[in-house]
Amino acid sequence: MRAYHQAVAGFVPPPGAIWRGGGTWSPGLIIAHNDAATYNAAWHQDKLTGFFDWDFAGPATPEWDLALAAFSWVPLHTRQWVAAEGFTDFAAGPRRLGRFLRTYGWSATTGEFLDVVEARVKARADGIRERAASGDEAFGRLLREGIPHALDQAIAELASFLR
Repeated sequence: MRAYHQAVAGFVPPPGAIWRGGGTWSPGLIIAHNDAATYNAAWHQDKLTGFFDWDFAGPATPEWDLALAAFSWVPLHTRQWVAAEGFTDFAAGPRRLGRFLRTYGWSATTGEFLDVVEARVKARADGIRERAASGDEAFGRLLREGIPHALDQAIAELASFLR
């Protein structure tokens, strides 16, 4: 992910570019994947080779993109959610997050990063609600499936993640 962020750091999109997720590019932003989660990962011979489903690519800070990736890969979602996916070593979470951030080259504290994760996950939940309310059926389905509520629960659990 860091290699991708570094590779696109110098890219300047054309003026007036429109992004599905909204937003406007400005210096310091990158064109982020914005959903580099486990369910969008491509694998070949047991090696991660990249990501697909770039429909939410758009302007963001590298930290914003990294936050959602950590949410999925560390994982930082609710215990109930990640246990259903087979991850049950909850005590390893802080160590896994530290390794994830060191591998990326994150220089701030883990606590500062969790603040970014919280803001990112809140924005995702709010975005689902807003798009559902505007009549977007795909987001209406996510709302009916309880995804925003699960994200709200994950935010509440983040408060105790490092304790």
